[in-house]
Amino acid sequence: MMSPTLYASLLSFFGWLIRGSLMAGILVLLILTLQFLLKNKLEARWKYLLWLPVAIRLVLPWAPESSLSLYNVFSLKAVVPVHQMTQDFSEAGRAGGAAVQGEHDVQLDTGGISEIPALSHESGTVQKRGIWWNQIKQQGFIIGLMLVWLVGVLFLGAKTIYDQLRLKRVLRTSRPIETRFILALFEETKQRLGIDRNVRFVASERIPGPAVIGFRKPAIVISPSLLVTLQKEQLQYILGHEFAHIQRRDVAMNWVIHIILILHWFNPLLWVAVRKARQAQEMACDACVLDRMGPQQNKAYGQTIIHVLEYVSGNYHQPGVAGLSATHKEMKRRLIMIKQFNKKSYRLSILGMGMILALGSVTLVNPKESSAASVPAAEVVQKQKQEGKTVTLSKAETEMLQKIISQSMTKDIKLKDVGLLNSDEVSEGVTVTSVDEKYEVGFFRKGGRGVSIRSTVSLDTIQKADQDKALQKLQQLYPAKTYTFDPEVEFFQSYDDVWKQFGHASYRLKGKDFFIQLHDESVGIEKKAAAPQLKPDQYEITINANELDAQLKKKASDAVKTILNQDFHATSATLSPMGFEQTPAWTLNGDGVSLWMEASGKVKGMNLKARDQQAVKTDKEIPEQEARKVVAEAVKKLYNVDISEYTMTWDSVPFPGYRLESGGIETGKQVITVALDANKKVVAINSYSIPR
Repeated sequence: MMSPTLYASLLSFFGWLIRGSLMAGILVLLILTLQFLLKNKLEARWKYLLWLPVAIRLVLPWAPESSLSLYNVFSLKAVVPVHQMTQDFSEAGRAGGAAVQGEHDVQLDTGGISEIPALSHESGTVQKRGIWWNQIKQQGFIIGLMLVWLVGVLFLGAKTIYDQLRLKRVLRTSRPIETRFILALFEETKQRLGIDRNVRFVASERIPGPAVIGFRKPAIVISPSLLVTLQKEQLQYILGHEFAHIQRRDVAMNWVIHIILILHWFNPLLWVAVRKARQAQEMACDACVLDRMGPQQNKAYGQTIIHVLEYVSGNYHQPGVAGLSATHKEMKRRLIMIKQFNKKSYRLSILGMGMILALGSVTLVNPKESSAASVPAAEVVQKQKQEGKTVTLSKAETEMLQKIISQSMTKDIKLKDVGLLNSDEVSEGVTVTSVDEKYEVGFFRKGGRGVSIRSTVSLDTIQKADQDKALQKLQQLYPAKTYTFDPEVEFFQSYDDVWKQFGHASYRLKGKDFFIQLHDESVGIEKKAAAPQLKPDQYEITINANELDAQLKKKASDAVKTILNQDFHATSATLSPMGFEQTPAWTLNGDGVSLWMEASGKVKGMNLKARDQQAVKTDKEIPEQEARKVVAEAVKKLYNVDISEYTMTWDSVPFPGYRLESGGIETGKQVITVALDANKKVVAINSYSIPR
């Protein structure tokens, strides 16, 4: 299966492609509407330039957000939720490396070790597994779409290469025109159009119509059978049209348009836009030629167009070609434009320029995201709980929950019909309390059921041997503390959708300033509490910082002084597992700083509690070269690591900032994340390993 990081990168590109294509499609419809309403009021050159915002929109890697954006009217995420899925999958894929650290970040930002919302801590593993499984199911569908898109791109790319190779063969076999009279007319027209480039003039019957081929070394190609039918003025008009293509760099623009069309081949509106843009390009070249001729020549130029079309049927639209071509349907519009052409209108159009500026201001900016979207998920959950955001369960949801509980529980549990929404809109996690308020049942309304139950049981329910395991683990971790368990134990168990029964039971034994979790992978419910299969799992021990080893405190203080350039006096210390290896690590709080370090004294990371207000939110606020220099210095000072072999990208896990990686899937990865403020000062830094 594809790695989460690679998949997230591909999905990010695909999401950008689809989102850009949708925006461009809306813009195409708007331009077509404007052209229909204005009809002949907009000059030929500006009709062509009106398509420029579409091309820019499709190649923009990033755009600022604006409340003026046209796309604020449309819910793009509802139509194309790929961007949201990218974030979800990316976070799910990296959760294993940063999950524990992420919990530290969320809790410490609220000012110390806070009470975790109901079900959020105990169900953390189940929640991540549910989200991950949901993404795995989506992965197959999205990969299928990407493969279909890639097949189309490869087919059109191969066809383009084949056509260009044929075109080059034709150009090699063409004969240069050496007739003095014709060459003199060629040079005269070239000077009139102001062309100072070296342009070849060749004849070939294999190119249907007069055309310009190539943009670095352009050549004008004309059919010998057409050439012998032309009078002097007619040939001059044709050459003028082709030189206009060269002057306007139309071949290069056609290549850009063609590459964009290959990437967005699935969007029918863009095929329409390309056809309309090529038509407008021909009319713009007509206008360019007419601008350099006398008004009495308009009729003769129009007759020349008709004469050429008698020898040319249809369009010859290859990316490396720009020529005097048109269908008979287009000919009428071109002749009307030629007849009505006015030199003054070609030079400046307030209407055309105003329309392009207006279109750019509302379509080349992204929709303004809701401020709520940038709030961390844990804060959203907490805020929803504080506001008491509730949802009414549907009849189907109630019946589903009651059926699962009745099949597996030793007693009947009647649930309330109203639950508390305690997760984001992606999964919509809901907690439902039993009528007697002794049980809490959680499930995901989206992305799978993921049912779980939380309640309390007596400490006596747990076998003495298992209690001793927990005590031994705590004393091994921090022997300087006396541990006494509370009489009540928090109980949590999840429902296995595959085996259709409850399993994965956890018992949280708590006492003053500590807890330890016993975990049972076997399937069952409360009766399993007495089984000798419980294993110590998660834990957390909080002590007064004065009790912490003096050497550890000094290492922490020195690290903060080195990286954040401020004093650090820890006021609290918490020991808990961290990273993939679940290594025991201390989290220290004090002086507005949170720091975590292994029990051995190795500092793993730190952050300012106010980092959400101070850290830059995008990679556009600091030049990449300057950011890498600052990051390199900090990493060298704290970890004694040279990042010259590390890749550096912008990421949002576990916080907005720079993500450095070395190694790979086969050897394991070393990951360092760093956040900077607007003054290029480090406000958060973290290091962890991802095993092979």
